[in-house]
Amino acid sequence: MLSSLTRTFCPITLRIQQIFPPNGFSSIGLLNSQNLISQIIPSQTTHIFGTQVRFRTYGREYQPSNLVRKRRHGFLARLRSKTGKKILARRRMKGRKYLSH
Repeated sequence: MLSSLTRTFCPITLRIQQIFPPNGFSSIGLLNSQNLISQIIPSQTTHIFGTQVRFRTYGREYQPSNLVRKRRHGFLARLRSKTGKKILARRRMKGRKYLSH
């Protein structure tokens, strides 16, 4: 019962019901999909639902720290592990000027 009430008060659902009556779809409306989209979802959709809210900000994840960089990727960190020694050996074989940070 509650789901049927919430569906009838949704603005997009009301707009779809106005365009397509419950007795069936019209074949004219299905021919032009761009026209169909512009009829169902008008350009003022953001005004219907209020202001746009973003839940996550992007671009603030990387805060560089030289200390952390040296500890993770530095030469001494490479020497401490078996795989790190393999990395240094591969870079030496390739002739890299810088082996690590």
